[in-house]
Amino acid sequence: MTTQVFIEEHLDKYLKSLVKGQLFIPGVIIGQVIGNNYHIVHLSAMTVWNDDIENNKIDVLSFKTLSDLLANSDTIFQKSLEVATLLPGGSHVLGLFFIVPQDLKSIQPIDIDFHEFNSELNESLLYKKANETWNYLILNYSTVNKKSYCYSVDFSRVRGPEKTTFKAVDLVFGSFNNDWITLIGTFNFGTLDRLNVGGGPKALFSIRDSLLDKFESVLNQSVCTFNGRVCDENKTFKDFECDEIDNVLKNAVKVEFYREVDLGDECKNASLTVKRGKGKISMSGLCSVVVPFNRNGTIKDAIKAIHEDAMQTFATRLKMHLESMVEEESLEEEDGDANIVHETPRRILILKTEGSRFAFSDYVFPGETSQEALCVAGEILNLPEDKMELYDMLEKGRHSYYETLPDIDSSPPQDASISSPNNMFIYLTWAALILAILAYAIKQIFV
Repeated sequence: MTTQVFIEEHLDKYLKSLVKGQLFIPGVIIGQVIGNNYHIVHLSAMTVWNDDIENNKIDVLSFKTLSDLLANSDTIFQKSLEVATLLPGGSHVLGLFFIVPQDLKSIQPIDIDFHEFNSELNESLLYKKANETWNYLILNYSTVNKKSYCYSVDFSRVRGPEKTTFKAVDLVFGSFNNDWITLIGTFNFGTLDRLNVGGGPKALFSIRDSLLDKFESVLNQSVCTFNGRVCDENKTFKDFECDEIDNVLKNAVKVEFYREVDLGDECKNASLTVKRGKGKISMSGLCSVVVPFNRNGTIKDAIKAIHEDAMQTFATRLKMHLESMVEEESLEEEDGDANIVHETPRRILILKTEGSRFAFSDYVFPGETSQEALCVAGEILNLPEDKMELYDMLEKGRHSYYETLPDIDSSPPQDASISSPNNMFIYLTWAALILAILAYAIKQIFV
């Protein structure tokens, strides 16, 4: 079957807007692979801070020659990793694009080391993931021809003699806004059993993989429903009914997990607790699953993407949670019996508003502002403020450890001898009533 690459039409204008004289400009391709076809939702040029102190601003990463670009491939790979951290499950860095000030009809695609590129991306994964079977893409935009050329990249993904081949693929620009839905659901840390571990932060990190394996096992044994229905795995989302959330998340489909549990499990506290020494780490409450998904994909493809997102969001929060414990280790040593309690990081969404409203993800701790995360994401994705929107209400009301604690009045205790306004009102009421009774009695005596 012929491979096609579908790309949102506004991204053609974006490529043209990046052109800067005779400079070579690299960037990241973002999207999904459905069957044999690629669906590109965003192109992100790489950004760097200008070194000029008087003109401190963000510039697009560029190179004067192709040799300079290839010599700095490590920088390109690292910038690609930054983009990958913002992607939800089921979406990927599909490859690289290049603005090239040359006639592309007579030259070969840029031969960057895709074996190293693939290794860097996979080494950054926070959980074990099966190797993808699709090939990366190269998208070249010629400033001479004013046209884009796309190639699939076939290379050896294992160690051995490296051989890379390029194959031209059909590129289709169009409006695909209605081709995307957003799968939204939650999972609870109650799906994991209580764990007790001693030995400090090192021991906590040592069980990280086992926690992830256990969570993955729970996911694999669960049944996933869409809008309350179990669907045929071969069915697509082309005619699926969708809802709207807060006038922000369009074409939303509700996802729920169901699994078999022992009766004894129901009485367990809905949290993951890891104890170490005199401190403890508690991860509690519902966490969201948010998966932008192309309607052409099947239910089976969607379940795979949902599992990836659940694993990714759990692994990310767990990593942030454990790292915060290391930061507090010195405090615990000083305080002895101190219990260090951190609320799990909250997921926020950064939606691009041009074309499909694709939702990128980031995480903030309590006390951190979502706006700061939005600005950082804008730099990484090369999205200006007027072309992205923050949605931070998804986990705003979720249960946290702190909500189970009794309210503590920080004001000093009130002296019983000092009358409060409420007590004074009661006294005056009684006094007025007594005076009225006395007046009535006196009137009766003297009449």
